[in-house]
Amino acid sequence: MKKKILAAIAAGLICVSASGCGTTYQEAIRANTANGATRSNGYFTEIVKWGDGNYTIVYANDTKVKYFICSGYNQYGITPLYNADGTLQVYDGE
Repeated sequence: MKKKILAAIAAGLICVSASGCGTTYQEAIRANTANGATRSNGYFTEIVKWGDGNYTIVYANDTKVKYFICSGYNQYGITPLYNADGTLQVYDGE
């Protein structure tokens, strides 16, 4: 009986702690996007765009991590940008 009670308490704590992590979507889209155009309903801010808009470098408003987006007819790709040492590139307001 004690094991069942402990298991139920542990499951409840895991659920509560997992639901409160990170930045919410609403906080991310309210972030300051005055420096450029936005994408994905305000989640990303564009830094540079070229090739008729098919290639874009953006950053996430909540984490400031930079991403490369490639889009075209029936295709779309997104990948984070990395520094030479393997760490993620972070937008610093260049």
